[in-house]
Amino acid sequence: MPVSDLLQRLRPVGAPGAAGPVAVPIHAEDVLAAELEPLFDALEPVAAECETIRSSAAASAAEEAAAAKRDTERLIADATSRAPAERAAAAARIHQAADAAADAMTADAESAAARLTAFGWQRLGELTDLVITHLRATITAGGGPTARDSR
Repeated sequence: MPVSDLLQRLRPVGAPGAAGPVAVPIHAEDVLAAELEPLFDALEPVAAECETIRSSAAASAAEEAAAAKRDTERLIADATSRAPAERAAAAARIHQAADAAADAMTADAESAAARLTAFGWQRLGELTDLVITHLRATITAGGGPTARDSR
């Protein structure tokens, strides 16, 4: 569209008063479409390039998603196959810790029993002497055991 046609559409209208030429533009949609058609034609290669880039990106994203899915499935399969061994190892560690705790408790109990036994043997002589002294005093006082008491 020549510039003169564009300017013709925008020509000034006379002041109110006597009738003059009418300044109504031709049908605007047709003119605008005709004006923009070269621009859209120039954008066709850009739009095609954008579509190529978009489709390439979509394909690349699909490939990456498929690779991620394969990796995930491989990791899950690997973890599933290793799970029994990991459970067994964890159970062994727990049993080992429990055995160590039981051994420590047994050692503490044996130590306490040894201390009590030693304390009992240490006091045995003293308590025996106390019982003998008490029996002698009872017998000497005439309150010895009778035949009926020994049954």
